[in-house]
Amino acid sequence: MVNKMKIITLSANTSWYLYNFRKSTITRFIKEGYKVICISPKDEHTNNLINLGCEWFNLKMNNKGSNPFSDIKIIFRLLFLYIKFKPVASFHFTIKNNIYGAWAAFISNTPAINNISGLGTAFIRKGLTSSIVRMLYRSSQPFAKRIYCQNEEDYNFLIEKNLIHENKLYLLPGSGVDIKRFNPYLSVNDDRLFRFLYVGRLLADKGLFELIEAMENINLEKPKCSLWICGFTNSDNISAISERDIKNWKSIPNIKWIKPNNEIENVMKNVDCVVLPSYREGMPRSLLEAGAMGLPSVTTDVPGCRNIIQSGVNGFLCEAKNSKSLELAMLKMLNMSQKDILRMGNTARNIVVKKFDEKIVIDIAMDALKSVENN
Repeated sequence: MVNKMKIITLSANTSWYLYNFRKSTITRFIKEGYKVICISPKDEHTNNLINLGCEWFNLKMNNKGSNPFSDIKIIFRLLFLYIKFKPVASFHFTIKNNIYGAWAAFISNTPAINNISGLGTAFIRKGLTSSIVRMLYRSSQPFAKRIYCQNEEDYNFLIEKNLIHENKLYLLPGSGVDIKRFNPYLSVNDDRLFRFLYVGRLLADKGLFELIEAMENINLEKPKCSLWICGFTNSDNISAISERDIKNWKSIPNIKWIKPNNEIENVMKNVDCVVLPSYREGMPRSLLEAGAMGLPSVTTDVPGCRNIIQSGVNGFLCEAKNSKSLELAMLKMLNMSQKDILRMGNTARNIVVKKFDEKIVIDIAMDALKSVENN
């Protein structure tokens, strides 16, 4: 008698998320003999997931909407797939998938493992939307077997607000980084302008307005640095930068726009520092990748970012939503000697290797899987 392959499902609000942040975990699951089914909206990365060896099923959802009544179809879609395939575990990522996936998993008697990548503005801001999100988390997360978050501040917030019970909540070092793929590349900066790099989605909450203003002020009298921006628009996100703003920014001197690609390490090896002026993060991948490449970073003193960057050690911290503070932090980096920048980059690499190697994250995912399988 042929043994039937055990099935695992992974669900998120974009195929982009699953491919970019969980590719190595998916590969490990397949290598261990599991059949992996990805459930997410269709986008340009859907075929990449299929090429990894996954099956993929479409999940239609409105990432801008905050009305739970209009989102109820997500529960029914996930419930249908869980009943049909009977997975041994369902991994959920991003807010709506964590909420509605937990309910669908409970109804179908599927063990749910939820991953909170970061407490976004829907959690932190006051108002009706935040109240609804908190209520939905409080009512849905008891149905998950395990829940992971990515930094201590989020961990404490979730417990203090009675959103998740402490005995189900675990800390995870982000999504980790492939330290073999991202490794130091010695680039000597001779006479060219110092290069900052922003990598990520083009969202206001990532601090892009403050970054553009800081760049313009730094180069006001004469060019001192250039900024490379490698990111994509996400019109489904309420914080998305408008096409009009992007068009205006493209006319600013010394800002280079780079098409998003799957080999960001080849971009990073040609810059001097990564900059991420985000308002809040879980455990930002761009800072981990920068550190693995031996690059220092300038970022904001907010949860997630300050869990990676220690000011003056492997980069500099600045105040969130403050272009002047960001400008001063970038100037500190510009005024450092090449020797000190290399020293700071080496420290960044050592920190990432010790704390954020993706092997740690993958092993935790395997441990969670085995735990729910054995119960």
